[in-house]
Order: sequence, then C-alpha cells, then structure tokens
Amino acid sequence: MRTQVCNRRQSHHHERRGSVLVVSAVSMMTMISVLLLLLETGVIMDSGRKAQSASDAAAMAAAQSLMRRDPQAKAILTGEQFVREFNQLGDISIQIDTPPVTGPYAGREGYCEAVVTMQSSYTGFSSFTGANSPDIRARAVAGYDRVSSADMIIALDKEFSPGLNCVGNGRLLIDGGVITNSQGWGIDENGAPVDGYINGYAGNITSNGMFVGKRFDICGGVNDPLGFQPWVPGDVSPLHCRKPLVPDPLLYLPTPTIATGVPPVDHGRAKVTADHVVETFYPGLYDDIAISGGTVTFMPGIYVIRGGELRITGGNVTGDGVMFYVTLDSWDPQSGYPDNLDFNSPPLTNAAKRGGITVTSDATLRGLKDPASPFDGMLFYMRRVNDLPVAVAGNATAGQVTGTVYAKWSELTLSGQGVFNTQFIIGNAKWAGNGDMTLSPTGYEFARPGLVYLVE
Repeated sequence: MRTQVCNRRQSHHHERRGSVLVVSAVSMMTMISVLLLLLETGVIMDSGRKAQSASDAAAMAAAQSLMRRDPQAKAILTGEQFVREFNQLGDISIQIDTPPVTGPYAGREGYCEAVVTMQSSYTGFSSFTGANSPDIRARAVAGYDRVSSADMIIALDKEFSPGLNCVGNGRLLIDGGVITNSQGWGIDENGAPVDGYINGYAGNITSNGMFVGKRFDICGGVNDPLGFQPWVPGDVSPLHCRKPLVPDPLLYLPTPTIATGVPPVDHGRAKVTADHVVETFYPGLYDDIAISGGTVTFMPGIYVIRGGELRITGGNVTGDGVMFYVTLDSWDPQSGYPDNLDFNSPPLTNAAKRGGITVTSDATLRGLKDPASPFDGMLFYMRRVNDLPVAVAGNATAGQVTGTVYAKWSELTLSGQGVFNTQFIIGNAKWAGNGDMTLSPTGYEFARPGLVYLVE
C-alpha cells in the first residue's frame, strides 16, 4: 500500500515538472516574439521617418528646379538624384510627378509630388514569424510661389566694407527696410562695440548726410548710429546691428534666354548722341547701348547687352515695360550658358570683356510687365559674376523709375533727388547725393524671389 502511494506521488511530481517546462518554453517564445515585435516596430517607425524626409526632400528639390524654369524632365531627375545622393537610403523606389497626379494639388502647375517606397531593414520579427517585412511608403507635395520684398536695399557682399556708405550731404529716405550683410566692425544702436570679421565699418557715415528709414538690419557695426534716423521723426532707432546674414533672394532667378523671352534678333551697337535724333529701339541682342542725347524710345521687352555697357546720361529716354540684362559676350542665347551656372560664384577676376550700368539722366524707365515671366518687375539685371559698378542718379518723380535692380557683386552709387520706386539688390551701396532722394515701393511691383514650401 505504501509503495503504491509513493508511486502515485512520484508520477504526479513528474507530470508537474513537465508542465512547467512547457509553460516556460511558451512564455519564453512569447517574450522573444514581443521583443522582436517591439524592435521591428521601432525600426519601421525610424524607416518611416527616413522615407518621409526623403519624399519631402525630393518634392522640394524638384519644385526648386521648376522655380529655376528647368524643364519638367530635369526637375524630376533633380528630385531623384537629391534623394539618392544625399539621403543614402540604399534600395528605394522614387516616383516624382509634376504636376501631382493625386490629392488636392493634382494637375496644378508649379507643384511636385514625390512618393518614396522602401523596405524596412530589420526583419527579426518577420523572419521569426515567417511573415514578409512590410514596405514603407511616404508621400509629399511641394510647390513654389513668388513673394515681394519690402526691403528697398539689400547689400549682399559680406566681405566688403562699408556695405552701406554715406558720402553725400543729403538724405536718402527709404520707405521700407535696408539689409547689409557686411561683417565690418563698429558700434551698435546702443553704442556697444561690435566685433567685425573684416576691417572697416559695416555701416559708415563720413559726411553731413544721413539715412532715414523704417529698418536697418546690419550684420556688423556702424561708426555713427545717429546717421540712421527713423522714418517717423521721434520714433525709436531703426538701426539693428549684429543681424544674421541674409541669402541672395534672387539666387534662382533664371538666366534670360530665347525660351524665357529674349528675341533672337541681333541689333549690334546702339548709340545716340545728337539732340535732333529720334530713335526707337526694340528688344533683342545688343553689343552696347549708349544714349547721351536725342529722343529715344525702348519698346517693351528684354534687352541683352553682351560684353558692353548700358549707359544713359542724357536725352529724352523712355522705356515702359523693359528689362536690361548686362552680360559677357560668352553668353549663349539658347541655353544661357555659362551664366546659368553662376549662382553663388565669386565675381570675375579675369579681363573678360564686360560692362556696367550708368543711368544719370532724367529717363523714364519702368521694369518688365509680364506676370507670366520670371523677370516680371525687373528693370536692370547684371550677370551675377559681373562686379562692375552701377550708378543711378537724376531727378525722378513718383512712377518715373520703377522695378528691381539686381547686381549681386556690384557697388551701387545713388545720387540725385526725387522719388524712385526702385529696389536694389546689390553687393554694397553708397549714397552720394546732396539733396533728398526717396526710395518707395508704393504702388509698384518688384521682382519677386521664389519661395519653395511643402503643402502636403
């Protein structure tokens, strides 16, 4: 009897020990599965973020290309290359459509849709369970728009001193803002020292003249804060030093070509000196334009000056809806080469033949008027690497001289009197007038820099 009892207990003990092993094994497998699932979920989420960043980058790169007026095929290739070269995501699928084919922006020109598909790199749970690792898909839509700037002077050259210089005895009145990238030293609006990265002042007053405006943003310092007065007398100082550098707002303004509105007609050299001469000029290609007398009318359109200069120093001159592009004789009217590669390139240091811009008469000149053109609102446009000077003077009335002057590396000299509805995006600016000149945006459109943004 006792022996039988012991046998039963021993058998029951072995049964319990076997059950524990089974439960433990199942629990271990469950824990491993959960751990692998958590790891794979984290990796999938990380892959999702990478895919979304890649689709955002592809859409924006393609939209940036469209803004530069690149062909549709090039914009798509740009978006694809940007992702493959800079995101380093390995084996992925990229689909870019411009215009988009789905969503609220489907069919809208100027917008790009990018869809990125990739596989999660970690397959622990999928391998453990025998399932396939899931595909990761992300989508983005980007577009561009053009926005006007209220800044009347943007002096871009950070290594030039002074970036904003007053040498005249008059007042330059700016109904808007002024930006100066010069990193010269000086003091700020409160008289505190400002360390500079280059020698000389960023903003300089060396005469009895002054600047009057709504806002002066200067990267470095100035020699005399009192030379920067508020637009409304008695307001707080409009001077703000130690401001960050501002990028070129027209960096992606395309190079004029036949495809963007330049007539392929070679007019040679245009010169008028005698007062009795009456001339009408037409858009196209010129070697040089020099007007010092006579009555001259520029018909609306784009004028390209190759290797020479634009010089208007006298005469009765009118141009309504015009843009003058001053470049070198190497410019190709079909492709825009080599100008279309300039972007942030430094100014030329060789002896290549090139000219500047001088308008010191009482001419009536109004910028291009074509909302469909990338140059809408432009008046003067210097090839970016051309650093020859730009001089603007005269006695203008409101509406007589309108538009944007873009000369990325040039020194601008302003003098004269009256009201100029003109914006200047240049290398550095010098005020040399002895009267009052007003720069005002009121009632007129300037060239609008492109802004690329995500919409989906």
